[in-house]
Amino acid sequence: MKKSLKHVLFVVGMTSLPAMAHIGYTGRNFGTFDDTYAMSTRSDQAVTGNYGWIDGTDADYGDAHKTLAYRFTLLSPTDVTLSFQQATSQVTDHSGNVSTSQLGLMPGFSLFQGLAHVAPMGADYDSSDISRANRPDYTEGSFRALNDWKIGNAPDTVNDIPAALSFFKYIGHAYDGTGFGSDGTADGRVSHTFMNLAPGDYSVFLGGADYLSQDISNPNLLNKYGVTGTLVAGVVPEPETYAMLLAGLGLMGTIVRRRKSHGNV
Repeated sequence: MKKSLKHVLFVVGMTSLPAMAHIGYTGRNFGTFDDTYAMSTRSDQAVTGNYGWIDGTDADYGDAHKTLAYRFTLLSPTDVTLSFQQATSQVTDHSGNVSTSQLGLMPGFSLFQGLAHVAPMGADYDSSDISRANRPDYTEGSFRALNDWKIGNAPDTVNDIPAALSFFKYIGHAYDGTGFGSDGTADGRVSHTFMNLAPGDYSVFLGGADYLSQDISNPNLLNKYGVTGTLVAGVVPEPETYAMLLAGLGLMGTIVRRRKSHGNV
């Protein structure tokens, strides 16, 4: 089934794959954080197909361009909560065409330490020579959802820069559904908290978690599925903490008023 799927995807999308297959973070940079509480949301994003993440869990790897890459940077050890949910998104393709994505995504994601190449370096993609040379011949792509992995770019002949690999160190994952290891509820959303992440650059690869949807008989095989992603950094204060803070501020206000009163006397 998957071998036939690979052929179908090539025939149907061969005119658009070169522009789509490169890893990029445009519109999907959550930002830079320390351990101070902060939230960042990225919407109007869509992923092709409903299987891109879970396809990276099997023995023949997965196609990276069936996932979306997000990034963020930490300046200090920080707790990070990542959440993704299905959404209706207005998306623009590489030709500038705007379309509305559909609901129904079963999101799954993996967190990695490391970044893909960004401008002015050439972008990484599965079919580059260096990517192919650094994975087994039988694989569908470079993406691995549950392991460390690597992918590379093409040489820049104009500036005489050789091809290079980007490395991703696996941190953890979560996925929507009712299967083994899932979040237990197939509701189109998934969330996971990663405790005390070290300072550095991180990448999140998001895709569909419906393994059977890659069947070539699926009429929605190449549909765009919308998703909204949210990152919460730092520890959210507990209600008791807010109460103590307010009490402290009230006490300080009382002290200030008494000092002013004594000064006036």
